[in-house]
Amino acid sequence: MKVDHHRLKLDSGKFASFVSTPNMGGQLEGGAPSIIVVHYTAGATAAGAIQTFKSQSPNGRTSAHLVIDHDGKITQMVPFDRVAWHAGASRWRGHNGINQHSVGIEVANWGKLSRTAGGGWVSWTGASVPASRVMLAPHKHFPGQEHGWEIFDEAQIEALIAACRAIVGAYDIQGWDLVGHDDISPIRKIDPGPAMAMDSIRSRVFGREDDAFNDSLFRVNAPGDGLNLRENPGLAGSRVIKKLPHGTTVHVVEVVGSWALVAEVIGGNDDVTGFTHVNWLVPLAA
Repeated sequence: MKVDHHRLKLDSGKFASFVSTPNMGGQLEGGAPSIIVVHYTAGATAAGAIQTFKSQSPNGRTSAHLVIDHDGKITQMVPFDRVAWHAGASRWRGHNGINQHSVGIEVANWGKLSRTAGGGWVSWTGASVPASRVMLAPHKHFPGQEHGWEIFDEAQIEALIAACRAIVGAYDIQGWDLVGHDDISPIRKIDPGPAMAMDSIRSRVFGREDDAFNDSLFRVNAPGDGLNLRENPGLAGSRVIKKLPHGTTVHVVEVVGSWALVAEVIGGNDDVTGFTHVNWLVPLAA
């Protein structure tokens, strides 16, 4: 795949199916995306999501650049240089309002599931989901709470990786800027969830282990109260060690999902160590 005039062109040489939506804004900041955000649709099929994105509901208009169905079919709805309304209130590496900077990719999937009294699984709409399509896992923001999640199809993952490679190549997007909705809107959003192995996706898209953060110096970008330095990755049951003031220099030792093990740099040396969310870290030179 490749990008041609802000449209996705398939390996066949044909453009991906395009279904236009009225739910789009003007040009992205800088005229091109710098971030890719992965979502699940919270629905059964791509067709349902596409219909929603085509509508002009008074309850709120939403859209995405790409929608990927269970069989890997990709439908584009917004050119890559235009704003789609997929991120909502969001923040990533010093940017607020990620719709203005990103490509949004929706993958057809129910997401978080509920267990029935009989031991089965249902979606938020009450639709039954076969046990063969369910995995049990905690969400990275709530590591002590295990839930059921619909698995993603192999065809979806392969299509997602191929599309991301094309977008990354066209717009020179960096490894740390391929993220989930739960990265840019932590706690408020939980998609794409643990069934989407984002670390593996990044590794395959960029052809290496994503080490963009590891062993590098960053600064805390948290005006106001500063940033919590926590004992463990995640929020649930994770004690706050101290507050890191805005502008603090930290050395990123390791990245665990969306959480970074950092050491506060004092006098040129590593000092107190703990975990922070990568959302609030920007490269030292930025």
